[in-house]
Amino acid sequence: MSEPRHEPETLLANILHEMRAATSQIDQRDASTRSRLSALEGAVNDVMTRMGRPTGGNGLGETDERAQAVGLLEMKHFSAQTKVDPTLPAPSFGEEQVAEAQMAIRGLRSLMHSTSIEAIPFNERKALSAFSFGSAGFILAPEMSNEILSCLVDITTLAGLVRNISISGPSIKFMVDNELWDIAAWACESSCFANNPTAQIGQGIGELEIKPESLRYIVCATRELLEDSSTNVEAWLLQKAGAAFGYQIGAAILAGDGFGKPLGILNPAAGIPIMDTAPSTPPGFFTWQDLLSLQWSLPVQYQRDAVFVLNPHTMGMLMTMSDSNGRPIMTPTPAEGAGYLLGGSPIVVAQQLPDVVPGATPVLYANLRALYTLVTRRALTFQSDPYSGGWCTLMKFDTRVGGGVVCPNAGRMLRIR
Repeated sequence: MSEPRHEPETLLANILHEMRAATSQIDQRDASTRSRLSALEGAVNDVMTRMGRPTGGNGLGETDERAQAVGLLEMKHFSAQTKVDPTLPAPSFGEEQVAEAQMAIRGLRSLMHSTSIEAIPFNERKALSAFSFGSAGFILAPEMSNEILSCLVDITTLAGLVRNISISGPSIKFMVDNELWDIAAWACESSCFANNPTAQIGQGIGELEIKPESLRYIVCATRELLEDSSTNVEAWLLQKAGAAFGYQIGAAILAGDGFGKPLGILNPAAGIPIMDTAPSTPPGFFTWQDLLSLQWSLPVQYQRDAVFVLNPHTMGMLMTMSDSNGRPIMTPTPAEGAGYLLGGSPIVVAQQLPDVVPGATPVLYANLRALYTLVTRRALTFQSDPYSGGWCTLMKFDTRVGGGVVCPNAGRMLRIR
């Protein structure tokens, strides 16, 4: 007797079953492979982190690199635009432009490890040419500038607390309102004009101009250091430049004389009102009552977001003060969160303020965003010079920054008798 013949449907079902079984086995092997690769990747990342070189030593992941490239394109756009208008829509960039910016960022890192631009791959050199200033200067990506600004904040927090704006011209002018008009009057108090004719509108309006000045810094790096691939040269250079720029800008915000640098808050020409300590306060000292009196001498409209600014020595004296019952004045509570509050206002510690001595003004209470404006004409730029320094490659950093007190009434200073 012959064997029964299989129906076509049965054959197809068997084939389909075998295919599904094979696919399931492939999926299991792929899942196992992916798990092993993920574990290997985690182990490698852990090793690189322990060596101080996360993400393979380049300091950036794929997402951060794209964000940095977009920021670099924005910096190029605003540096080429003759007038920055905030009402215009934000610029948009295509994938080809982003890829070119990413290539330029890689070329800039390669240039930091090289003594000649000829050693950079041609495609990176071509991308760098689209973000160049002159023959050997290049725009730094905003992430690098932000890293420097974070160092700036570490040195003195005032640079991050004052108002920051970018300009596209040689200076910026503000209209200053000095108009003093009479108050309004009820109709029953006057037979004709409610407040009588006043002076011509606009006679009391003045101008305030802030001009950015050049600020430069040079880092000398030996060829041996640049050739050492195990050293994160980029982070070191940015840290050095950030500390240098941060110190100078922070010092100018507080004590700049206005000649080739921003005009500082402590300069008498700034016109900030000064309050003296109380007659009952011993000479050469201040009390917490003096600080509260200083706080409430500021107009109410500037009280919001106002802060106390003093140096570490003055903060140490404040920490030792107590009330009439012997309880410390500066005792933080869980409701205050991080930091200390005095009269409900935060305290900012800045190294540049003077110590408590007779005639000095060691305490500032102000709404810093209304008091001071810091303007940036050109973002931080980088230029490599392997020729001028002999065996040393010079890393030249340059920016144009200006600043000034735009509203003196937004601050008060305490003077020691």
